[in-house]
Amino acid sequence: MQRTPPLRPSDPRSPRATSTRAAGTAARALACVGLVAACTVPIDDTRNDKRLFPAQGVIRGTVTYVGPRPCTRDRHVVGDAIILAFDRRNPPPPLGIAASAVNFAVVPGDTLFANEPRTRGAELSCPPTGEIVSVSAPFTMSPLAGASYSLVAFYHRSGRFQPQFRYRNQPEAGDLAGGYVDQRDADLNSGNPSYVPKYLPVSVGTPGPDDTFSIPPEGALTDNVPVTIARVVSTNRPTFFPAGAELPATKTPSAGNPSGEPRYVPVVTMTQDHRVLAAPATVNLETLTRYEGSFPAVTLGYGVAPDELDVATSLSAPFGLPLEALPPAGRGGLLVFGRGAPQPESARIPALWPQVTFRKLVDDPEHKADPQSLAFQGNNKAPAVLLQGLTLLDESLVKTVAGPIGSAPSVAALRGRVKVLVRPAALCVDAARPDRGGLVVTPSLTGESADPAESAPKPVFDEGALRRGLGSLVADVRAGCLPLGRYAMIAAYPSGQVWTTPNEAGACAALEGSLVERDKVGSCNRKARPVLYSQGPRAVLEIVPPTTPEGQAACAGGVPVECLPR
Repeated sequence: MQRTPPLRPSDPRSPRATSTRAAGTAARALACVGLVAACTVPIDDTRNDKRLFPAQGVIRGTVTYVGPRPCTRDRHVVGDAIILAFDRRNPPPPLGIAASAVNFAVVPGDTLFANEPRTRGAELSCPPTGEIVSVSAPFTMSPLAGASYSLVAFYHRSGRFQPQFRYRNQPEAGDLAGGYVDQRDADLNSGNPSYVPKYLPVSVGTPGPDDTFSIPPEGALTDNVPVTIARVVSTNRPTFFPAGAELPATKTPSAGNPSGEPRYVPVVTMTQDHRVLAAPATVNLETLTRYEGSFPAVTLGYGVAPDELDVATSLSAPFGLPLEALPPAGRGGLLVFGRGAPQPESARIPALWPQVTFRKLVDDPEHKADPQSLAFQGNNKAPAVLLQGLTLLDESLVKTVAGPIGSAPSVAALRGRVKVLVRPAALCVDAARPDRGGLVVTPSLTGESADPAESAPKPVFDEGALRRGLGSLVADVRAGCLPLGRYAMIAAYPSGQVWTTPNEAGACAALEGSLVERDKVGSCNRKARPVLYSQGPRAVLEIVPPTTPEGQAACAGGVPVECLPR
């Protein structure tokens, strides 16, 4: 499957040449014009091969689509096949923490459906969905560093895929998904709604120690990779807004927002020394209510704030979100159903979808480097830091324990609001190599029981169950204070579809200017466009310093070094 052809960078077939030739020539030409001076464009000198860029890797293969015929408009097929490459050591949620793909390839619908009849009008024309077709086309992805990759793919039937925006960069209901997967394993799990496909490895480069790969001087080509897109996506993304994020706040200074700027005041806070009760042995209304009350909590509403709905769903506006009405009028809502396992706090508390995670953002107290609050912490100088939430059924732990819990993403599982408890336990892990495991830190490993009849302290969670749930992400568990900062909220389905707040819809980028405050929906003063407050910088959790002398004393020793920037 893998070979390393002896192609020179100047050869038009070269992996490096195909991806850099046009961009590099254009960039150098612009540089010459900008300097208004004579300059020499470097060439590949065979006698003294001083390369401008190191050799890179390429994945080449065939994408096969099996599904309904596509829609057409203006003599073109609507939609594209999107092929995403993820480092296998760091998959996307719900299996890993990757926030974006390493690279991606696009096969236009016109190429994939070369023989599909096209309509000429400006109106969208979609054939009956009952007719199934099978078509194929080649794809090439480059440049790639040496690594083992997973290829995730989907066909975006609406043609509105925009990889640079979080609100338009994933499949929606009616799209088709797939990848380079273990089809036998998928067939065996065809009836499991919580099944996550098993992606087969695509290795690029020469294998080395510790699951690493290197690119030889002549480049590396992994050829004949078969990607299949055939599974219809049945659900839309878990689009949400934290309750209150759309509302103006009073000026409230904090460590992450020293000026107290109202549009950056978090909707929920938790002190870095926060302690919860241990789950009760005797389950009843009193003990479960007491236990639930020991956690900070946030309520996630479906979609966007009501006053933003028209703008958010309009196809003439930038967002075009596919938000339907709640049942019985429609099939909109957040799908709440069982994950087939208990929570590590208690075997009586079922784990539910959507899986909600809080991920630390880069510290930016002045809101200048990242005014939209989009940048996740996690690079070679700082670990990724994540907290997992505990999703409740019908906003109640009592109802979650009592059940019944649906086992599939059906209409009966749709909810307009979902309450999530915030666990005071942070996973601090190397963002590039989460497979090596990280540290789970929590202010206390034991706590008072939520049942007053139990006098002795108890573990606040089952460490064995925690390790089984997080797998290789956990190398150690230790008591300590949580890392301060602002944390984005991420909801995930087993399909891999996620929604994150804050996102680009909720604030102005630097080039768009500053926020123009308006009633219901804001705008940007330099490049006018709608701003959805419910998706903005208020839609975060902030972990703040202790507020009691006991907490200040407990955190005097600081946060574990594994959880801090290096």
